[in-house]
Amino acid sequence: MRKLKVLLIMVLGLFVLAACQKDEILENADKDYYVAGTITSWGDNYHEFKMEAIKLSDERVKSVKSQLKGVKSLYILEIVLPEEAAGWENTFTIDGAEVTYDGSLAVKVIRTAKDDKDAVDFWAQNKESGEITNLTPDTLFMPKYVEENPDGDGTWADNPFAKEAGTYYLVFAEKGAGLEAVRYMGLIKK
Repeated sequence: MRKLKVLLIMVLGLFVLAACQKDEILENADKDYYVAGTITSWGDNYHEFKMEAIKLSDERVKSVKSQLKGVKSLYILEIVLPEEAAGWENTFTIDGAEVTYDGSLAVKVIRTAKDDKDAVDFWAQNKESGEITNLTPDTLFMPKYVEENPDGDGTWADNPFAKEAGTYYLVFAEKGAGLEAVRYMGLIKK
C-alpha cells in the first residue's frame, strides 16, 4: 500500500510539474515578421503590418496548437482581406480543376532582421524561405514548393492565397534554423 501511495504522489508531481512549465512568448530575438500582400501595397506599406509574438497558449491559435508543438517563434496579426477585386489574379490547377484567386486574397510573410524592416531575409513562401507547412488548408492555398511545375498547382514563386475574403488571424511560426528550419503559416477565420 505504501508503494502505491509513493507512486501516486510521483504521478501527481509529474502532472503538477507539467502544468507549471513555462508558457512564454515565443519571440525570435533576431527577427521581425510582417504581413505583405495587396492589402499592404506589397513592398510600399508592409512596415505597418508588423506581426506580434505570442504564447502557444494564446486562444487565437487554439485551433492549430497541436500542429505547433516545439516551435521556437510564433507570430500573429489580424488582417482583413477585401471582397473588392485587385485587378489581377492567379489561376491554378487543383485536383484537376482550374481555380482562380483574386489578387486581393494574396498573402505573404516577410521576415527581416530585428529592428531593421528593410533587411529582408525572405517573403514566405519563396525559394529563400524554404517550404512552408500550411496550417489551415481549408482557408489558405499554399503553392507547391518547386521551381517548375507543369501540373499547374504553383511554384515557390507564386503567392499563397486566402480561399475567400474575410477577417483572419495570419499565423507564422518557425522551428529550427537555417536549412533545417520548419516553417508554418495559416489563416484562422475570425
